[in-house]
Amino acid sequence: MRVVVGSGRVSDFGQTELEAHVAAIAQAIERTRAENRTSPSFTLILRSASSAPALAVVRMKDELERAGINAKVILAKLEPQDELRQLLVSLTHLAPRQQPSQLIRWARNPRLLDAHEQVTYGDTISWSGDAMRRDADRRNALTLFGEATPDMVRLGRIAFEALWAASSLVPERHLIGRSAPKPSGAYEQAPVAASPLRPSIQGWPLVRH
Repeated sequence: MRVVVGSGRVSDFGQTELEAHVAAIAQAIERTRAENRTSPSFTLILRSASSAPALAVVRMKDELERAGINAKVILAKLEPQDELRQLLVSLTHLAPRQQPSQLIRWARNPRLLDAHEQVTYGDTISWSGDAMRRDADRRNALTLFGEATPDMVRLGRIAFEALWAASSLVPERHLIGRSAPKPSGAYEQAPVAASPLRPSIQGWPLVRH
C-alpha cells in the first residue's frame, strides 16, 4: 500500500495526485506489456470528470491505446461539462467501436456522494480517494494506492459492475454540448439502464468509514 500526501495548498495537492495517477497508469501499461496478455478495462468511480484519475486517463490516452487498454467510468456529477466531453473523447479513442453508453454512466442517487472515489488499474493496482461529497477545496490530501492488491482489485470490480447496472445513461446534451429549452416547471430525468438484477443502494459497499 502506498500513501500519497499533498502539500498544504490545494493546487499543489491536485498536481501531486494527478502525477501519482499518471505514474500508476504507466505502471499498469508496463505490466501489461511485460506479461503479454489481454488487459482488463480500467474501472473508475469518480466525483466528476475533473477528478485526477479522469485527467490522467485523458493525458495517457495515446499510451493506453498502444497497450490495448480501455476504460469505463461512473460519475457522480456531470459538471464541469467541458472536462466531461474531453473524457468521453478519450474513452471513445480507446474503444472506438463502443457507444458512449458502454463507456460512461451517471450515478444519480445523491446518497452515493457519501462513497469514496475508487479506481482499478489493471489486475493489481487499486486506488481509494476521498468522499465524493467533499468540495474540491476541502479534499483530504491523503489517498491510498494499492500496488499489489489483486483481492482489492477484484472487489473493486465487483462493486463497479453493481454500480454500473444501477446507474443512468448520461443525457446526450451533456455529451455533445447541445442545450434544448425546457418548458416551465419541467425537470430533467435521465434514462436508466435496464437491469433485471438492479441492486439496492442501501448498504452500498463503496462507503468507507
